[in-house]
Amino acid sequence: MSYIALYRKYRPRKFDDVIGQKVIVEILKNSIINNHISHAYLFNGPRGTGKTSIAKIFARAVNCLDNSDGNYCGKCELCRNLEINDVDIVEIDAASNNGVEEIREIRSKIKLVPTIAKYKVYIIDEVHMLSTGAFNALLKTLEEPPSHVIFILATTDMHKIPLTILSRCQRFDFKKINSEEMFAKLKEICDLENKKIADSILKLIAKLSDGGCRDAINLLDQVISLSNVDLTEDEIYDLQGRVSQETIIKFLRSVCNNEIDIGMQLIDDFTTSGKNLNTIVDELLILLRNISLAQNIDSYFTAEEKEIYLTFDLSIDKIKEMTKILLELSNQIAKSTNQKNLFEIYYIYLIHTVNYRYDLNNDDDYDVNKNNVNFCDNSQVKQNNNVNESEIIDMDIFRKIRINNCFVNADKKILSKVNKDYERINDFIANKVYNNVATLLLTGKIVVASDEYLLFNFYDKSLIQGFMNNIKKIEKLLFEIYDVNFKVVCVTNDEWLMLKNEFISKKKNNIPYEFIPETNIEIKNKTSFEDVTSNVFGDDVENIN
Repeated sequence: MSYIALYRKYRPRKFDDVIGQKVIVEILKNSIINNHISHAYLFNGPRGTGKTSIAKIFARAVNCLDNSDGNYCGKCELCRNLEINDVDIVEIDAASNNGVEEIREIRSKIKLVPTIAKYKVYIIDEVHMLSTGAFNALLKTLEEPPSHVIFILATTDMHKIPLTILSRCQRFDFKKINSEEMFAKLKEICDLENKKIADSILKLIAKLSDGGCRDAINLLDQVISLSNVDLTEDEIYDLQGRVSQETIIKFLRSVCNNEIDIGMQLIDDFTTSGKNLNTIVDELLILLRNISLAQNIDSYFTAEEKEIYLTFDLSIDKIKEMTKILLELSNQIAKSTNQKNLFEIYYIYLIHTVNYRYDLNNDDDYDVNKNNVNFCDNSQVKQNNNVNESEIIDMDIFRKIRINNCFVNADKKILSKVNKDYERINDFIANKVYNNVATLLLTGKIVVASDEYLLFNFYDKSLIQGFMNNIKKIEKLLFEIYDVNFKVVCVTNDEWLMLKNEFISKKKNNIPYEFIPETNIEIKNKTSFEDVTSNVFGDDVENIN
């Protein structure tokens, strides 16, 4: 006899075999005992939690002649007949039979009485895949079904089911199966199969299955086939195309410690070994969640787990920003034709979120009154708290003058050329001298270029100060790439929109930008500051900074 997969061999045959859905099982058994049978049921929940199995058990139980305990007996005439020929229990996969014609065919047949059973039961799996027309056709059937027909609809996407269908069904929400129950089931299967698998491996399988019993048993099936050797936890992760928690922790540490070379090597390992990058994103999200819980709830994790999570010095604001980035990556990665490159770009963005963003909850970070900036970069020296007001003004004006000068001889051809070669910055990611500014530049883009100036735009405004503090190093890096001594400056996204509108307006009115030499301006106080910005941008233009 050919081999039977374990998930089929140990599929629940009766209600008592079902794990993890105690409340649902009790309600369905009681409805059979009391003969309170509805004409339509809707089973909603994650995959592998027992929806189809319970639907089949229920279909047998309602037709049993001796179902006084809510289960089917397996011995009566109807049970024996259905075992041989279950013609009155019809399973339909809506994923491949989702059109109006398929539902109309059901409607034409439901008027016929069952061949051998009391009830004709239609089990429609993945019902959310039905087309709008098919749902409309099904609705007419659910409104006035014959008394001998029962519909059981199963779905993993409840939000796609029309409310008109929902309102005509008894709804049951299946939950994920907890790790303890899953471990017990896996242990039972191993005993029945006379296989010895370490409890630590079974617990890991239960954890990785994410509440899906079918997934857990399938993974156990693979493990049993390899049980002639001592399996490690890393090998279990490999079987699922996932990475261990230790690796995920190492990867997140590379972000927090600005260890780009380690992170890039890990990304290369992920892709060459065929790991699912979206799964890695999910694991990172779980790790960030655990870190935030460990910081705020004392007894949520074991002492050992909590000790690991608390080694990450991440504020709740940074965790929130990192979560946004990872969720965006998760949405984009499925659409990408080059997932590795996309993952690397977002990895760099994560590094800058952690190491260059201001943390308003940390007194050591940016303080407007103290003029004290910390970018979590050991190569940076904090600015003196006693910087006088005129020096602060000089930096503002310096930035505004450079922004103005970027537009004086702005040239689309030069812009196109520098952007074409911009990806060469990637070559300096692992460079010890330029790695910080290289990763910074990759989070922005050049929006205006001339033969002397480059204007950068950053979506994240917190990166502006980091850019300005590193102008000389940035200009040296750009010389390595373009062999041109460009002068650089940067703006936020909002500033760029304003500047672009101003540029368009001046262009329409033939108003040229006048070059302002950087060395000929003497600023003494805020009055002269306002005078200069007025000369550069006009009286009616908002302050850029």
